[in-house]
Amino acid sequence: MLSSSSSTRPVDEDTTKYNPLHKSAEADKFQIFEQWLRDNGAQFPQLELRQYDKQSDTTKNNHDDNEGLCYDTIDNEAEEKKDGGASDMGQSADSVAMMSLDNNNTTAIDDGSNEMRSVHATSPIPPQTVCVSIPKSCLITVEMGQQTPIGKSILHSDVELDAPKHIFLMIYLLWDRKVNGSKSFFAPYYDILPQTLRNMPIFWNAQELQYLEGSHLLTQINDRSDAIREDYERICSISPHDFPTIASLDDFRWARMIVCSRNFGLLINGHRTSALVPHADMLNHHRPRETKWTFCEERQCFTITTLQSIQAGCQVYDSYGQKCNHRFLLNYGFCVERNVEVDGFCPNEIPLEL
Repeated sequence: MLSSSSSTRPVDEDTTKYNPLHKSAEADKFQIFEQWLRDNGAQFPQLELRQYDKQSDTTKNNHDDNEGLCYDTIDNEAEEKKDGGASDMGQSADSVAMMSLDNNNTTAIDDGSNEMRSVHATSPIPPQTVCVSIPKSCLITVEMGQQTPIGKSILHSDVELDAPKHIFLMIYLLWDRKVNGSKSFFAPYYDILPQTLRNMPIFWNAQELQYLEGSHLLTQINDRSDAIREDYERICSISPHDFPTIASLDDFRWARMIVCSRNFGLLINGHRTSALVPHADMLNHHRPRETKWTFCEERQCFTITTLQSIQAGCQVYDSYGQKCNHRFLLNYGFCVERNVEVDGFCPNEIPLEL
């Protein structure tokens, strides 16, 4: 297992050392991605990636909680929250970006769902099993972004940014992809990230946004778009020669939503940070939670542990926390049809005192 002794890999460390010999016409990018993780010490022996099946996902969502499903109801009180979340598309969720209007007819649009994968158990997994272990060397952290030339320029300036932790993750992602490209240590991870995020309303066109007419979400979408543009312009102002060559505004917007929907808030060796965690960010959302995650100092790995039995073939889920549907849609690109907690509380509702 590869791991470094500090919470951050220096930018000048050789991150181009991985040159997979197993690349072939027969190996798709997801197989290459999984092999890259295994080659660098990651372990997920009882899991596999499957192409995302909306129909099977809807089937689970439509079951009664008391029927014999692949999951059990558990105590949810002490849930650890994901900081911005992670998933290609959430469980119990229907993307309203699947359709667009064309001459008064509904026509399917490419929302990237053919590129989505879900995580499934290949054999029965007992409770309290570490089902995913990703070494620290495979994590992208805030500090790695801070150590890039652009990150250092931001730190040495007095510029105010909307989401600083997200920004530094974005900076590393954009900088490394541009500078190192296919030679980057993280290239197999970059290759499986969705190239379009059409399920997220920040990327919808005016016609699609009409579906949200009357909703406060329209204001939040505009506010997010403005914040992204302002952050981009501020970074360009302190790095006018470098940053515009690294990323366009569209690249920056894409990176913002990749990080927003995938990053984990972690405590690594006593230091609080945020990180992109390959593979762990592919677990879809379900409530109540079925797994828990943390950074294990003893293993020097990010780990996911089951909280209940998971049957062979069943999807393995994460929980993105107790959120209302406007946050799910804005940050992850899905809504939960029945967004109700086990105690009957609905995060979509606002109590009014009469």
